[in-house]
Amino acid sequence: MKRSEKADAIAKIRKRFEENGAVFVVNQNRMTVANTEDLRKRLRDVNSVYLVSKNTLAKIAAKEAGFDYLLDHLNGQTALAFSNDVTGSAKVICEYASKSEDKIVVVCGGYEGRLLSDKDVKVLSQLPSMDELRAKIIAVIQTPAQRMATLLQAPAGQLARVLKAYSEK
Repeated sequence: MKRSEKADAIAKIRKRFEENGAVFVVNQNRMTVANTEDLRKRLRDVNSVYLVSKNTLAKIAAKEAGFDYLLDHLNGQTALAFSNDVTGSAKVICEYASKSEDKIVVVCGGYEGRLLSDKDVKVLSQLPSMDELRAKIIAVIQTPAQRMATLLQAPAGQLARVLKAYSEK
């Protein structure tokens, strides 16, 4: 790889670090191209990016972007998953790791300047995603309105029954 290509690669990786609130470091042993593409697709569905790069380039980019705490964890066959939806990405990565027969292992993560251990990432994966939280909030907001509609319809239904009974007499 030429020096200019390395500089471009570092700039692209640094941009990913800067644009996303969370990053997950995974160790990918024996991952086939098909496995990698499948994981990329799943992460894309939750607006995440899965990036495989040389550790030396990733370390330089991480250091330049202020993610120094990840440097010791960028060893071996690593890949990075960048996202702004922390729980959604953690959920996809941990689910994939649990089914992959040790082809992919969660090493650590980074969020808001803090190192997340593999256990922290697993805890995050068990939390509801932003979409799930939004759905729950909407359900809570709609429930009183549904109850109100039911209460308002009840007298009308009773009136209809009374009128029907009266007309039958």
